[in-house]
Amino acid sequence: MKHQVLTLGLASAALLLGGCRHGEPQLRTHADTLSWALGQNTAQSLQQGPLTDIDRDLFLQAVAHTLDGKPQPLSEEQYQQALASIIGAAQQPQADGNQRAADAAQEEYFAQLVESDPTVQRHPSGFYYKVLTPGHGPNAQYAQRISFHYRSFLMLSGEPYDQTYGKREPIIHVVGKPMFPGLIDAFQLMNPGSKYRFYFPYQLAFGAQGSGSIPPYTPFIYEIELIQTFDN
Repeated sequence: MKHQVLTLGLASAALLLGGCRHGEPQLRTHADTLSWALGQNTAQSLQQGPLTDIDRDLFLQAVAHTLDGKPQPLSEEQYQQALASIIGAAQQPQADGNQRAADAAQEEYFAQLVESDPTVQRHPSGFYYKVLTPGHGPNAQYAQRISFHYRSFLMLSGEPYDQTYGKREPIIHVVGKPMFPGLIDAFQLMNPGSKYRFYFPYQLAFGAQGSGSIPPYTPFIYEIELIQTFDN
């Protein structure tokens, strides 16, 4: 989108520097051809993009104003906010398409999962889970310290992502301290000695933004073994 914004500015500058011509275009030189192609590309980008209601006069006036070195009517903060809005509007259709594809893929996965394994249950918050090993005693509670092992996988591909087994000691953590939403509810299903497999949709995992090396819209599988709960 930044390239598109630059293209808009270049095309406008070419138009202003060459003067506005009416009638049939006369493309006599290679520079004429390049100028026309740049203008055509800009117009097509505007027609297909989110700025179909752009004010042509203000658009061209802004180019001339800037080239002439005149004071700008927008502050730097207003200018950056406006550009961010343009970029966001241009990216939104792609984001919407990615979200629809992610929703469809994980819905299909969950449907096949439940059909193939009747022991899989759905939590009211929207994730699915399977009890691998039952535990004993009371369930973990919100704000309680716990220790646990885990391994995780990218849900749709089954690719391993991370684990504590063989790498580090059990994690000691407080239920609810920075922790994605699905895990907060998941731990409260478990009691010491239990082992569960959880299937988290991306909405209850790392969300539409992802995190670090985790792409946006990534659903996850976590296998968790709750070792101990601690009195607070």
